[in-house]
Amino acid sequence: MSRATFSRPWKSPLARRLIVAMILFSATLILVMTAIQLYQEYRRDLDGVETQFRQIGEVHLPTLTQSLWATNDKEIQLQLEGMLRMPNIVYAAVHEADRLQTQAGQRDAARVIERRYAMYHEHLGQSREIGTLTVVASIDTIHAQLMREATQVLLRNALRTLLVALFIFVLFHRLVTRHLAAVAEHLRNADPAAPARPLALARAPRSKPDELDLLVASANDMQDKTRAALNALRDSEARVRLLLDSTAEAIYGVDTQGICTFANPACVRMLGYTGEDELIGRRIHDLIHHTHPDGRPYPMEDCAVRVTTLAGQACHRNDEVHWRADGTSFPVEYWAHPMYQDGTLVGSVVAFIDISEHKQTEAELHRLAYFDSLTGLPNRILFNERLHQGLTGARRRSRLVALMLLDIDRFKIVNDTLGHEAGDSLLREIAARLQNSIRDGDTVSRLGGDEFALVFADVGEIQHVAQLAQKVLSQFSAPVVIDGREVFTGASIGIALYPTDTEDADSLLKFADSAMYHAKESGRNNFQFYSHEMTVSVQARLRLETDLRRALDNHEFFLHYQPQVDARSERITGVEALLRWRDPAGNSIAPAQFIPLAEDTGLIVPIGKWVLETACAQLKRWHDAGHVELTLSVNVASRQFRDPAFRDTVSQAIASSGIPPQALELEITEGILLEHSDETLRTLNDLKKIGVTLSIDDFGTGYSSLSYLKRFPIDRVKIDQSFVRDLATDNDDLAIVRAIIALARAMRLAVIAEGVETGEQLALLRHEDCHEYQGYFFARPMDVDSVSGRLQR
Repeated sequence: MSRATFSRPWKSPLARRLIVAMILFSATLILVMTAIQLYQEYRRDLDGVETQFRQIGEVHLPTLTQSLWATNDKEIQLQLEGMLRMPNIVYAAVHEADRLQTQAGQRDAARVIERRYAMYHEHLGQSREIGTLTVVASIDTIHAQLMREATQVLLRNALRTLLVALFIFVLFHRLVTRHLAAVAEHLRNADPAAPARPLALARAPRSKPDELDLLVASANDMQDKTRAALNALRDSEARVRLLLDSTAEAIYGVDTQGICTFANPACVRMLGYTGEDELIGRRIHDLIHHTHPDGRPYPMEDCAVRVTTLAGQACHRNDEVHWRADGTSFPVEYWAHPMYQDGTLVGSVVAFIDISEHKQTEAELHRLAYFDSLTGLPNRILFNERLHQGLTGARRRSRLVALMLLDIDRFKIVNDTLGHEAGDSLLREIAARLQNSIRDGDTVSRLGGDEFALVFADVGEIQHVAQLAQKVLSQFSAPVVIDGREVFTGASIGIALYPTDTEDADSLLKFADSAMYHAKESGRNNFQFYSHEMTVSVQARLRLETDLRRALDNHEFFLHYQPQVDARSERITGVEALLRWRDPAGNSIAPAQFIPLAEDTGLIVPIGKWVLETACAQLKRWHDAGHVELTLSVNVASRQFRDPAFRDTVSQAIASSGIPPQALELEITEGILLEHSDETLRTLNDLKKIGVTLSIDDFGTGYSSLSYLKRFPIDRVKIDQSFVRDLATDNDDLAIVRAIIALARAMRLAVIAEGVETGEQLALLRHEDCHEYQGYFFARPMDVDSVSGRLQR
């Protein structure tokens, strides 16, 4: 519809409807008024007819009655004809005894009004009916007159109405409809994106705004609001698009048919497509969601996004994968939410993230929680689960379960001499060998340190357990090569059986531990089945550990001292402090029993500190007694040497006792020198700065080369008693002692031999220029008073 359509008044639909309404209203009003007017005139004419009928009854009826009584037919006829001369009367007749006596006129009119009058005559005092007068009046003339008048009225009023309507029609178009058309044309051509062009009517301004001015103002206001709303919508769409394009979270939309409606750049990028158009309009399930993580087909009717979309429900999953354009998949976590438009479900919006790193982290956490980080074997937690599973299955099938606890023999020596990295390499190699020694369904785990556990489920006979244990032991027959060195190890294995020994998992573990310690005590590199006596032995060890923890606080430890003697003058030059323990019952406990336990539990650190402080204080008392050249040797354990506070402990012991630092000699093993060499060197240098003397205890029994004698600040070496014991009868031991003394002399190191028990051994040492010794030949370890007595001689 163009603006030219409304350029003429008669082409304006609103104006045409207005004039039609006016004409219809006027015509209806005219018709009603004309009808009322005609009805009133009709009633007046009818009233005139009624008046004539009354006049006939009053005037003509009496005379006609007299004439009829007199039987004067001529007179009756004349009177009837006289009635016809009255307006609208067209017929009159007299009946006597239902017989027509006389009549005048015709009854052929279309519309008539008839009246009958009874004719009564009084005779002899009685009134009697002698006949009937019938009068008929025609109203055709009245109707014809009314029709003529109605036609004239209608024509006059119709002409008047038409002229008025045309005037109003033109005036209405001039004042209203053309302006409405202008407003409609302006609004139809208005472009919200174009610069604002306000609407103005082509008419003179009004001093007081009328409805059209209000309409124009409303139209302009509506344009401004529409333009503002459109700008806000565009800004909102831009922000939403910016958000979709900027977020790292992948987002796409699907309709109720599963067709992709949009996808943000993160979604396109994660799925490996080059653009959004590769996804829009395609069935998204077939592109990214067609297969389960395990490779099973994933039908669209089962798709969680599809099912929840059709149900109008939200969905959250983290156990599925999406497939990229190149055919690879990645784990995702996604959220789907239904989209509604005007209350109608139109689809869903789906947001997803790549949880590959999360899954890897979960797997790593699971590995850390259930697997040993060094060997990759199940740890204690997973071991306990596997053990309980094995026991449950064996109980159901009436089978045996064998639990083996394995401890690597001499692992501490390897760890101390070759270092922790070498120890870790050994553990990894042993773990791999043990893994190869078990059957499918069995479990090998690392419980900690050098302790492993093996669970053999579904065992038929006990002899099969021995075969399995022998196979495990065979894994230690071949040496382990570490940094080019061959290291030979063995294993001590303790075996406990379900249900032979116990039906309880904790008890089974405890019994296997008892059997393992029995295997150690039985010479190592063997396996032992559990027996009740083993539990007694382990319980004794636990009691010993408990007593050991209380011994220091209860002052149960004391020191003995073994003199160190000049082989040439037989003069005591020093003493070695040796730890002793007497329990509250007065029983002496051998050092071989409790010192290894103290080292295993870490109690050697506080005990060693007490030994150092006590021995230094005693040396000060001997110095004060006049033996100022006397020195003191104190053994240092590996655990004690690695204590970060060890240097301060030595300094405090020297300072609190007041002895010269050079009077204190610290004896360390070869294993300490070979362990963490750089850190060891720093600690030794710190000790030398204090001023103490350093010696190597049990020299020659280590696994490494002697290069550390040049590298470390050593002052003296002690020949181990294993070389001195057979010195007089074993040429090899003599050669080793001779080599040690020669090496020490060449490096300007002092030498002392321990374990000298015979004069023959002493003579050979003197011959080899070993000038100091200690051993039972001179004196056993003794208490303070005995040493003081020897010093007084």
